[in-house]
Amino acid sequence: MLARLAAIGPLLREEAPESERLRRPTPAVQDALRDSGVFRLMIPAELGGMDASPLQILRVTEELSHADASLGWLVRAVASETATAAAHLGDEAVAELFGEGRHPLVAGQSTSYTGHAVREPGGYRVTGTWQFAPGVSMATHLHLGVTVEGTGERLVCLAPRAALRISDTWDMLGLRATASLDYRAEELRVADKHVFAIGPHDVRRGSATRGLSPALMAGLQQAAWSQGVGRRMLDELRDLTRHRDPAGGSPVTSDEFFAEYARHYSHVRGTLALLRETWQENEATLATGRPLTDEQETMSRLACGLATRTALEIGQLVHRFAGAQVMRDGALQRFFRDSHAGSQHRGSSHIVTQKCGRMLSGTLPTGSHWGFFDLVIPEPAAA
Repeated sequence: MLARLAAIGPLLREEAPESERLRRPTPAVQDALRDSGVFRLMIPAELGGMDASPLQILRVTEELSHADASLGWLVRAVASETATAAAHLGDEAVAELFGEGRHPLVAGQSTSYTGHAVREPGGYRVTGTWQFAPGVSMATHLHLGVTVEGTGERLVCLAPRAALRISDTWDMLGLRATASLDYRAEELRVADKHVFAIGPHDVRRGSATRGLSPALMAGLQQAAWSQGVGRRMLDELRDLTRHRDPAGGSPVTSDEFFAEYARHYSHVRGTLALLRETWQENEATLATGRPLTDEQETMSRLACGLATRTALEIGQLVHRFAGAQVMRDGALQRFFRDSHAGSQHRGSSHIVTQKCGRMLSGTLPTGSHWGFFDLVIPEPAAA
């Protein structure tokens, strides 16, 4: 997979400005991504996927994000949602979607339960609106996270894209080529075979990421994306330095710049080392069939926050020393904007880092544990 991405890398870089103008990948880029097989990265092996391990997902997502931040963001979302459907749907729906060499692409929100579902014989009647779904322009199907009326049960419904109303509202500061559109359903009938729950006991197939919560998987991909984006901004600064005349008094050839460049370079390498160590330990635990410990979950979330913060700090380095170059249209400006847009991900917020500190300090009551992105702290026992 890494070799395939390296082969199409020049095309991805060349097409990036046009993809941003279109606010979605160009047709040539879409074809190249499909042909590379990258959307099958996390699909179970029995369905023709790679069933990639967390460390493999980390490496592939980082490399793709280094080539184009928007594509890294889009692919990580679509590959994850497609794998979610492949792992959780029943055999009948999986045969319908993945049988005979078919390769659907699923986008949407499987962890945002903003939809409303009413139980009916043989299925559900679904109404709702979902926002910020990367890759809608490429998807064949969309996930609809819903809360069931009367029971409060949270489920995910799979529907063809053509059955939904798409709102082209994507006009953002960064990640413009992701086509992260909004969509809605109005009294949409969804059969039982296309409905599933997400939880540790609901996975029907696949092995590499079994036992990982959606929050931890999202954090892994966010960290990988941040690593690729941060590394690319450092590469752009390096190239800018090499093409500047030191005699011209350029800020990117000053001693102060070189010291800051070295410091941020070490941060990228250090964050990558932490991510690898953390996920090697996670993989070893998951391979035994045991759940991750509270400390392992905490370190996974902390490493994600650190990677995101590192990319943001490199963006500040770019703004401080690149001068007018970051203001001009080009790769440096695009990655600068994308790094800030991508930092808005809920799983890497400063609030999560604060909660990691509370867990690691050992000051929380016994029984405190991670929910989705929040800590669950037991109430004090009654007197």
